Amino acid sequence: MGENKLSSKESQTKRLKIKSLGQQLKQLAIEGTGLSKWEADVLLETINDVLFSDPDLIELKESQLKYSCVSASEGAGKPLCECQMRTVLLTLFHDEDKVGLPSSNKQGSICKRQRRIMRITSEAKEQGGLLSQEDLAEILMCDVRTIRRDIKALEVLDIHTPTRGQQKDIGPGITHKEVAIRLWLEGTEPVEICTKIKHSIKSVENYLEKFKRVAYLRMKSFDDYQTALTIGISVNSVKTFIEIYKKFKNKSFIKSRIAEIELIGSQYFLAQDEKKGLISQKDIKQGGMSL
Repeated sequence: MGENKLSSKESQTKRLKIKSLGQQLKQLAIEGTGLSKWEADVLLETINDVLFSDPDLIELKESQLKYSCVSASEGAGKPLCECQMRTVLLTLFHDEDKVGLPSSNKQGSICKRQRRIMRITSEAKEQGGLLSQEDLAEILMCDVRTIRRDIKALEVLDIHTPTRGQQKDIGPGITHKEVAIRLWLEGTEPVEICTKIKHSIKSVENYLEKFKRVAYLRMKSFDDYQTALTIGISVNSVKTFIEIYKKFKNKSFIKSRIAEIELIGSQYFLAQDEKKGLISQKDIKQGGMSL
């Protein structure tokens, strides 16, 4: 059952209190350890990511909802009433849902719904839960047959949504992020990738840029937590990109993209080096790029 955000005096007071405590903690970190303001900001974000990783503790945004679904650790065939449930935080609406849609109203609506299916099933999986087709039908306010048609249409594009039935009955599939990254590694450019996976150019470029940075740091032997802290994304997101990286790192087609990964990674972090204080020139130059 989903939970909607309620705009109330109580929630506003809670947000202000958390913000105030965060500012105090940041100031103590700067004064007590000599951290720069940027480093203190990153420290605060990391603490928030750890302490508020439980969806029950997170303040919902306007476009989000909390939803209880089956834990990804539960085996196939187990009755729902006996399954361990997990509360996940889902982004129901996103500005990118409406960008670059087909001109036809009907096809545009279908594409928008499929983008949401891909996003919220991936979000649930990254948080240790799996949505069923019935869950998706309830969340997106349509019938299960519509969800089933959308999932089959995505499978034609070689995209398998990580639902409970798909994960437990036919094994792990390929997510839309993985398809986008694989196509790019194989030589396809972002604009063409958008057409193939029905995503906006901004979304595709976002996946690719994060993948390049994560891959670059993994080549430099950064662990998941160091990578998350350095890039400013969650550990779960890092793990998702690392899984994709490990899957393709020994494929011959990745060789043609190594130079770009190294260039983007080094330029980004060298430009931020003085500001961040997290990666030194020596760190950048050390370590091989061999796969």
